[in-house]
This record gives sequence, C-alpha cells and structure tokens, in this order.
Amino acid sequence: MNAPFQPLFGARSLAEWIRAGGRPERRVQAYFARLSWHAFWFEHNWRTQTARVGYSELPDDPVFIVGPWRSGTTVMHELLAAVTGWRTPQTWQCFNPSTCFLAQRPPPDGVVERPMDSGRITTLGPQEDEFALLLLGEPSVYRAFVDPRRLRECAAELWPLTRDTLNKDTLPRWQHFLRGITAAAPGMPLLLKSPSHAFRLPLLRQLFPRARFVWMGRHTGELMASNLRMWRAMVDRYGLWACPEAAWEGFLHDMLNACDAVLARCLDEMPRDRLLWVDFHELRADRRRVLRGVLRFLNLDGSSEAGALGRRVEDAFARVPIHDGSRESLPADDSARKLEKRMVAARERFGLSTVTSG
Repeated sequence: MNAPFQPLFGARSLAEWIRAGGRPERRVQAYFARLSWHAFWFEHNWRTQTARVGYSELPDDPVFIVGPWRSGTTVMHELLAAVTGWRTPQTWQCFNPSTCFLAQRPPPDGVVERPMDSGRITTLGPQEDEFALLLLGEPSVYRAFVDPRRLRECAAELWPLTRDTLNKDTLPRWQHFLRGITAAAPGMPLLLKSPSHAFRLPLLRQLFPRARFVWMGRHTGELMASNLRMWRAMVDRYGLWACPEAAWEGFLHDMLNACDAVLARCLDEMPRDRLLWVDFHELRADRRRVLRGVLRFLNLDGSSEAGALGRRVEDAFARVPIHDGSRESLPADDSARKLEKRMVAARERFGLSTVTSG
C-alpha cells in the first residue's frame, strides 16, 4: 500500500462494521479513537439535519445513469448535469452527508485527481451518491474500499437487489439525503448516477415509478481490466487491509453474472421509454450524435429552446473531457460471453436507434 492514505469516517453503523474487521494492517495513529469521535458527531449532526430537511415526498421521476463500474457513467453524468442544469448531488455533499444541508456551500476551488485515472474531481461537480450512501452507514459495496478482505461479502448484499426482496423502506438514510438535494430546487428534475444502482434497478423502479434509466455499456474485456485497476487504486487510497488476490477474480465474475441477471429482467419487464442503452465506445467516437440521442430520450432535444440547448451541449463538451480510456482487455470466459450476448439484446431493444426524434 503505497498511495497516500485517506481515512473514511461516517455513521456509527459504518464505524462498527470497520471495527468488526479487527486490528488494521495499515497503521493509522489513533484511528479507532478518531472513528468513534467522528461517528458520535456524525449521528448528532444527522439528527439535526433530518429535522431541518423534513419528510417531503421524493419526486417519482428521477433520471438514473447506471451500468457497471468503469462503463462511462461518470462522463455521462457530468455531460448531462452540464447540459440540463438539473439537480444532482455534488462532491462536497456526498462526502459530508450529515452536515451538507446545515452548512454553506464551499468555494469552487477544490480539484483532485481520481485515484484510478486522469479524471478530475471538483468540489462543486456532480458526484456519485453511493459515497453519501456509504458514509451514511447504509450497506454499500464501497465498504470494501476500507476492508477489501470482505469484498465479496459486501457485494453479496448488492447482488440480491436484482430480485424482489426489498421494499420502500430500504435505504432510508439515502432516501432522506435525496430529500435534502431536491429541497434546494423544488420542481427541478433529479439526476443521479451510481454503478451500484444498476443492481438496485428493481428496487428503484418500486421507489420511483416514473424513473428513467440511461445504461452505459462497455466491452466486457475492457470492463474487467478497468475494474481491476479501479478497485485496486481505491483500496490503496482508503484501505486498512490488503485484498487477497483471489477475491478480485471472484468479485468480477459475480459482477458479470449480476449484470446479466439485471439486463435479463430489463428485457422482460422494462418499457422501451424507460431505459436507454448507450455504448461507451460510441460516445467516444461520435459524442454529439450520442448525446443528442440521450437528450431525445429525455424529451429535451425537440423543445422550443433547442438553440440554447445546442449551445449548452457545446459548452459541456468544452468543459467535460471524454477520455479514450485504456483498451487493455482481459480474456473472455463463460460469464463474459453470456453477458456480451445479453448486451447485444439490450442494445437492440433499448439502443439509440430506437429513440424517435421529438
């Protein structure tokens, strides 16, 4: 572990989960004392913030950008946030979920590099709400950033979300965090992005009956290689323990199988006007055509403000780089080949060619 360590502190339930792992391999001065101190104040601030935010109804029609990790969800999130101006969680909110609705917005001067690539993270930029979900103490596969020895244990709590085992009271703190996001701009559409949400799709359809989903697809060989780099980089940054090498392979195969299960359900149950399939390689090759197709899917491209929208599209491309990404690829196995076939079917049913012009 050679990367600069960045400790993660959050809710009491997250602290208790970390403590259950035993003595860390990575020595951090007074870590458990700091963990307890942060957890105490996190819970105190969360109670105060919850009372302030209230319990208004969440909108039933958010837009979710989903797809497995490293499939292009981040760049699509940043592009759509820039073009639409829709309400979306920002970095400072996702990493301070117990105080962000009590505090003033910070100045927009914070920029850091993502651990796994050359991407940039900004303080006020759109961010993956899974980080808020993690710190709020909800079950998240990102707990494995801290203790990767339990990676498959963490993921096992996510994969069953492809089945109807949950209800509308699931992830209550995450739902309340979203209430705070929407309260700042009532009536404005809500834009959310998290690869983990791909595996929560059946649950999300229960919570948000009119939700629409943009699924980012990428060749499985590239996806596997890029995921391996990403998870290792995040463990280097946040991990208190090292990850056994065998755990990576098992986790990635579980991920492919879970993706296949979710897409199978989408093909059986999802109306065409609720899900759009976008290939990452098409976005890289023809970004204007692809983004226009996404905007048509969201019923924006044919609006009376099409001229202004076109200018915002060009502004977004100037601000949001679309990196080529590594073409490194891992060999295909049975799980990868099965998912590739399912992705072909999803592309045929939900792809850009199925989107009619406004």
